[in-house]
Amino acid sequence: MKGSKVVLIAGILMAILLSACNRNAAEMVVSGGVTINEKANTITFRGVVTDKALEPNTPFQTRFFLQGTTIKNALGTDLIYTDEELKSRKQGESSQEFEVKKTVDIKKPEEIDKLISEIKNKDKEAVTIELVNDNGRIDDQVLHNVTKE
Repeated sequence: MKGSKVVLIAGILMAILLSACNRNAAEMVVSGGVTINEKANTITFRGVVTDKALEPNTPFQTRFFLQGTTIKNALGTDLIYTDEELKSRKQGESSQEFEVKKTVDIKKPEEIDKLISEIKNKDKEAVTIELVNDNGRIDDQVLHNVTKE
C-alpha cells in the first residue's frame, strides 16, 4: 500500500515536470523583431505567427512582454498588446500566418542606444512575443532583432 502511494506520487510529479518542460513545443512564432524610429521617437514591435498548433476557430491574441528597467522606463509599460484578436483557420483549411505589429512612443528618447543594446543582448530577455488566449500563454519567443530608421 505504501509503495503504491510512492509510485503514484512519483508518477504525478514526473507528469508535471514533463508537461512544464514541453511548454514551448507549439513553435507558433515564425519571426519577429523591433524597429526603432529615432526621428519620430517610436518603437515598432512586429512578428509573424502561425496557427498550425491550434484547433480550428480558436481565438488568440499576441502581445509583447518587456523585461528590464531600461525598456520599461523608456516605454512606460511592461506589456504591449496588439489591437486585434485573431482566430485560427476554419475546419478543413490549411494553417495560416498572421503579421502583427504595434507602434508605441518612446518616453525617454535619450535611452535609445541603451535600449538597442539590451534588446540585442542574447543573455537578456528584454522583448518576448507571446501568443495568449483565455487559457493562458500558448507560445512565446524572445526577440533580439533590432533595426533603426
